[in-house]
Amino acid sequence: MNLLYLAKPRFGGWVSFTAHLSLKQKWKLYRITNTDEKKKRPFGYGVEYQNIKIDSLPNNILITAIDKNFFKYLYDIPDGSHIVIHDPTELKKELLVHLPRFKIITIRETVQALLKDKYNLDSLFLPHPFHQYPRTIGPRSGICSISRIDYDKHTDILIKANDLLTVPIDIYGAKNDLYVWRKLGDTLDPFYKGAFNKNFEELDKILSSYKYMIDMSAIKGDGAGSQYTFLEAIYHRNILILSKAWTSGLSSEFKHGINCLIVETAEDIKELIDDDIDIESILINADKIIEKHIEINWDLNLPIK
Repeated sequence: MNLLYLAKPRFGGWVSFTAHLSLKQKWKLYRITNTDEKKKRPFGYGVEYQNIKIDSLPNNILITAIDKNFFKYLYDIPDGSHIVIHDPTELKKELLVHLPRFKIITIRETVQALLKDKYNLDSLFLPHPFHQYPRTIGPRSGICSISRIDYDKHTDILIKANDLLTVPIDIYGAKNDLYVWRKLGDTLDPFYKGAFNKNFEELDKILSSYKYMIDMSAIKGDGAGSQYTFLEAIYHRNILILSKAWTSGLSSEFKHGINCLIVETAEDIKELIDDDIDIESILINADKIIEKHIEINWDLNLPIK
């Protein structure tokens, strides 16, 4: 299988997914440009990609992500190619007209259900693939956030929580400047630790230092399943804190006090951090979640169902 990344973002879940899949399955990665290049370029997390022209596409294509900047190339993607749909925000009309001729893969069951119920499109659900990389396990303290700083990540709730916490949340990640300007202003500055490079060594350096990792993601029509920030936190033995808006969806495997902690407001975060929590049992149960992502084999000869 040959991977094709048809999107502009250089950070976030699409990039993490593409890198983990390439590393785990040992599949080559391509991007479309106006020229064919023999050399390979760094994509992130130890993965390299090759630029090619649209008429130089190899066989057996899997589109790992696509945004509006690359919709024009869909007409040249062969029927029967695979495409991954990550969340409902991707389902623009320019993409929807092509989906019936592709083999669709979803990485959360909420998205699989939406495709079937709203668009009558079948898809194959496969859990996020997770490539094991070296990690540091040792003493840690405090709380961090490593997701993008954006509308659907609700970083504003973390800022409000920091007004209540004795030890504030350290906030990392790439910024949506428009969101920061409109929603956060200069309130982010005291807590912002910057974006981090796309490599596992830097990710390990951050997560190995903290006791908790919080992600307040909430996406309309999505939720319940995993994201890479969740999986990375579990892998690094952080206590995972999630938004109630995410975990209240269809058949969520994330359970408060069992394998994670769930909050809704800034006040909830403050109360949670002050509580005496049985951390060890949460970590043990969370390990069961990461196991299936490590073990999953993306064998695309499986039937769509």
